Amino acid sequence: MATPPLHVLIAENQYLIAMEVERILRETVHCDVSIVPLSRLGAILEKTRFDIVIVEAAAAATANLERSSIIETAGAVPVFLSSYDELGKEMPAASAQLVVQKPLAQEELATALAEAAARVAARRG
Repeated sequence: MATPPLHVLIAENQYLIAMEVERILRETVHCDVSIVPLSRLGAILEKTRFDIVIVEAAAAATANLERSSIIETAGAVPVFLSSYDELGKEMPAASAQLVVQKPLAQEELATALAEAAARVAARRG
């Protein structure tokens, strides 16, 4: 029996980055992809189930913890896209989170998505 495709949400304010992430995903992972501005993250997670949410990281650790909580409460695995070199140091929970640095490297994103997909598979049992 074939594995169902992953449902991936990209919540990113920079549309060109979101489109690049979508391109990489479609080339490397069996998935359905949706893109929304970051401001709509909570609203879409209330209406639609996703397996993985790729989300733009904030400069403030508290905002990232809140985003992570919203995503995990919705039953998805968060993957952060970060322009901040110190994200892991400022966000203690980041060690459990998947973080990909901008500018995006296809290999790093593919590795993070493989780890996120493994977490999804573990949840599915």
